[in-house]
Amino acid sequence: MRLCAFFLLAATLRADDLTQKMTARVSEEAEAFLKLAPEVLATETLHQSAVKPPSRFHAADSNPAPPKWIEHEIVSEYGFAKFATESGAIHELRRVITADGRKVTESKNAQEELAKAMTASGDDSKKELLKQFEKYGLSGAVNDFGQILLLFTRRSIMQYEFTAMGTRMIGYDKALVFAYKQIDGPESLTVFDQRKHDQASKLRLEGEIRVRADDFVPLQVTLDTNRADAKTSLREQAAVTYKMSKFGALLPSSTEQQELRNGKVVSQNKFTYSDFHKFGASSDIKFDAQKDGKK
Repeated sequence: MRLCAFFLLAATLRADDLTQKMTARVSEEAEAFLKLAPEVLATETLHQSAVKPPSRFHAADSNPAPPKWIEHEIVSEYGFAKFATESGAIHELRRVITADGRKVTESKNAQEELAKAMTASGDDSKKELLKQFEKYGLSGAVNDFGQILLLFTRRSIMQYEFTAMGTRMIGYDKALVFAYKQIDGPESLTVFDQRKHDQASKLRLEGEIRVRADDFVPLQVTLDTNRADAKTSLREQAAVTYKMSKFGALLPSSTEQQELRNGKVVSQNKFTYSDFHKFGASSDIKFDAQKDGKK
């Protein structure tokens, strides 16, 4: 019994030590992301598969047809902006370049419009870009995923409980996996739901942080959250993969997300991000043409 208790204590102490090292490194990387994010632009490609909403007018059918899936591909200039009305909270912004193969605007014009909105002191132009993006036939909610790492800044990481969950492979890297669950503070995920006239909801989160085993650099952050009303149960699941940029801070490389309503998958989204570059804001906006580095 004493021997079992000894090994149990040793395992607990090791788990606690790993968790402390993980939280220290993750919060450090979150702070670096917080500083860099409002200074960069990228190209985002979104591929969505979603169940076509049923017609408002249909006869009752005891053998309804199987759901019809529709596909969309949206390419946008992509960045992050601080919102003054939300005490500097960071949200994703996009300016669409092409929608399902149809050109919407030139890439240079989209970059300039997005950069000016990102650096504006007010929020009107930022909110307008949010509304524009929702008009391209996409199903489900528009969520902030790319900056999910910001859940774990030095100021906010204490709001979460962490549990060591073992190891797994992320690409070619061995990762240590830690489950997290929000136990304190305000709800962290903002959801803008088109089905409810762009109503914003705030949700508490849980999921996993997957860090590189040899240095605790975050490789992937997942989330799993639920909300329900009298008629609908909504579940959001996502995994955001990060890579080290040439600027010395992590930036997202991809996001995979799915939405389930009443237990059934109704949309699947794959976001990929490329060509992160810094910009200088002035009346003549100039862009760094260098490509993103890999590490």
